[in-house]
Amino acid sequence: MGNVDNRRIAKNTLLLYMRMGLIMIISLWASRVVLSTLGETDFGLYNVIGGIVVAFSFLNGVMNSACNRYYATQLGRRDYEALHQVFKVNVTIFLVLAAAILLLSETVGLWIMERKMNIPADRLQACRWVYQLSILSFLCSVVAIPYRAIITAKEKMKVYAYCSVVEAVLKLGIVFLLSISPIDKLVFYALLMLAVSAATNGFYILYCRCCYPECRYDWHCDRALAREIMSFNGWGVLGSMATIGKNQGVNILLNMFFGPAVNAARGLANQVYVNVYQFVQNYVLAFNPQIVKSWAAGEKDDMMRLVFQASRFSYFLLYAIVLPLLLEMNCVLDLWLGDVPALTATFASIMLAVSLVDSFHDPLFYSVQATGKVKWYNILVGGSQLLIVFAAYFLLKFAHIRAEMVFWLIFIFAVITQGIRISMAVRYADMDLRAYAAKVLLPIAGVTLASAVLPCIFVQLVPEGVGRLLLTIALSLVCTAIAVWTIGLEKSERTAIRNIWRKFITRKAPR
Repeated sequence: MGNVDNRRIAKNTLLLYMRMGLIMIISLWASRVVLSTLGETDFGLYNVIGGIVVAFSFLNGVMNSACNRYYATQLGRRDYEALHQVFKVNVTIFLVLAAAILLLSETVGLWIMERKMNIPADRLQACRWVYQLSILSFLCSVVAIPYRAIITAKEKMKVYAYCSVVEAVLKLGIVFLLSISPIDKLVFYALLMLAVSAATNGFYILYCRCCYPECRYDWHCDRALAREIMSFNGWGVLGSMATIGKNQGVNILLNMFFGPAVNAARGLANQVYVNVYQFVQNYVLAFNPQIVKSWAAGEKDDMMRLVFQASRFSYFLLYAIVLPLLLEMNCVLDLWLGDVPALTATFASIMLAVSLVDSFHDPLFYSVQATGKVKWYNILVGGSQLLIVFAAYFLLKFAHIRAEMVFWLIFIFAVITQGIRISMAVRYADMDLRAYAAKVLLPIAGVTLASAVLPCIFVQLVPEGVGRLLLTIALSLVCTAIAVWTIGLEKSERTAIRNIWRKFITRKAPR
């Protein structure tokens, strides 16, 4: 088993899941109240104009891991002076990135908002304020990336979990303050979101500066190391910016061709995607330092075992949530929102299908990242992300496709992109394609097909309602658990689970 710390992975995963469960409940409740308070039009406008803040939630893990790779390598070697040098270089890189984002936002981004977007005339001034405040929120997050990354590289997930919960609670507080807003509610919402971003990211910075001596910053950097990390991080940033471009590009296109109401539906669909998909990101986040450290220690077999295991388990964990949601989407949205904007159910269902495709890509990304050979990975994956925007614009402009077809386009490109990621892992991390197919793809396909049959039949036979929703959830979980146990797990994994269960029973038994 090498030096892989399975106990630490399990502990960190549990902490992150407890955090995620609480955050998801808070976030979903907050979305309902914000939609009700702002109204469909303003909610849609915030999602397209202030959407850069939401987009960052997709990229936080990717950009975090760009720093994490070098941090984890030096921590594996216990070279704290080298870690200090890496930290300084990373801070400088992200300060420069923040300046570049600010420049582009105040030129190209501002021109798009003023000239190309579909904004009601009486909301234009408010949207200008939201745009500027959202940029500042985004910049706060970018500057704090090197600090958050060192916390995860040191596997201090408790700090990360607690701070994330506090951030979610603060955002819940925003919801209640909206009702007593002394200014325009849309502007006030953006202003309070900026305050939360500044406070939470400021905490990460202060915590690292106080607790870790290697997190003291000055402008004197090792130039050779700076060139190496800039080359590595630069490609990671390029891939991240491509994903932001895809998310914001699709948002802007939907606004241009269909208006703010469709942006509201897209924003709610993204809320579903983000809250569900973060379960996977949190699970894999606990694996990431171990994957990098295994590669740095020359333990390739251990690394690939982790990659395969993380890929399967992340899909199974997500699928257990997604299956009942897909079958009962209309009922879930009615209970969550009450008054559901048109097309929300369709958008959310397709985005959940996208999340299943995306669910096992992070381990592949981390395996390639551990090798340091990220140039073509980010060029090809980032390029495929940006192609979505160009393809969607062409089809909307000349083929006059419906809004939901844009989301099916996202799904198609998600499948294509996953194929690119697999090929990159085979080429650069020397992953065995046959082993990946046998240990990841086939079990995933088997579990999906075997577990879906009975729940699909059940929802066709029973009338829709809360009772059916509860029974569908129960039936889906039971079918998924049986399929995962019989098809999805390897023999050694079933044995390990039995041993853990026996120890748990023995410990709880009266003496």
